[in-house]
Amino acid sequence: MAQEENKSGYFKGLSRQDYIKKTHEIMKKEGVEAVSIRRIAAELGCSSASLYRHFENREELLYYAELRTLKSYIDSLNRAERTWSNMWDIYVGIWDCYAREAFAHPEAYNLLFFIYPNKKLNKAIREYYEIFPEDLKRTNRFFQEMLKTPDFMSRDFEMCKKCINDGAVTYENAIRLNRMVCMLFAGYFKKVLDEGIEEYQIGERVDQFIKDVDTIVKALAKDLKGYTGYKQRIH
Repeated sequence: MAQEENKSGYFKGLSRQDYIKKTHEIMKKEGVEAVSIRRIAAELGCSSASLYRHFENREELLYYAELRTLKSYIDSLNRAERTWSNMWDIYVGIWDCYAREAFAHPEAYNLLFFIYPNKKLNKAIREYYEIFPEDLKRTNRFFQEMLKTPDFMSRDFEMCKKCINDGAVTYENAIRLNRMVCMLFAGYFKKVLDEGIEEYQIGERVDQFIKDVDTIVKALAKDLKGYTGYKQRIH
C-alpha cells in the first residue's frame, strides 16, 4: 500500500481498494453523476493527483467501482442454479438473472458490458478479486465461464454451444438463438436505459423478456428436454 502525502504535510495510506469502496459508496447512495475526482479526493483527504496515480481517469475508477454491483448477480445465479434441472433451465435462467440485475442497475451494466472495451472485463475482474478476495467465494461457475470470452454475443454463444452438445439445439439454430436473444435483450435494455424504470416494474419487465426468450427457445429447440417455460419454475 503506497503512502501519499497531501499538501498539509500528513500521510494518507490509500490503496485502489479505498478509492473503489468510497466511489461505490457514493454511487449507491447518489448515483454515478455524484462521483467526481475532486469529491473522492476531498472525502478521502488526499489530492486529486494522488488518485490519478491509481486510475487513469474518472471512467476507469467508475468501472472498477461498478464491478461491486456484480455481487448481486453472482448471488442470484447461485440461488437460481439450485432450481435448474436441464440445459434450457440453465440457458434461460442465466438470462433471467442477468436481466433482473441489468434492469435494476442499468448505468452500471451499460458501463461494464457495453461502454468500456470488452477486453478490459477479464483483466479487471481478476484484479478486482485480488483487491477484494472476500468476494471470490461468491463466484458462480457460469459467471466464471462468462469471463473467458470478451464479447457480449460470444458469451451467450458459449451457453448456446452447451445446448448443442446436449442435443437440445442444432448448430444452425444455435446461431439464430444467439443472435435473436442478444438483440432482444439489447432492445429491452436500451428502453430501460433511455427511459428509466421504477423498481416495482422490474419484475414484470423481466418476466415479459423471459416469455419472449421462451418463445424463441421453443421455436428453435431440437429437443426441449422436458422444458415447459422458465416462469413456471421461478414463481
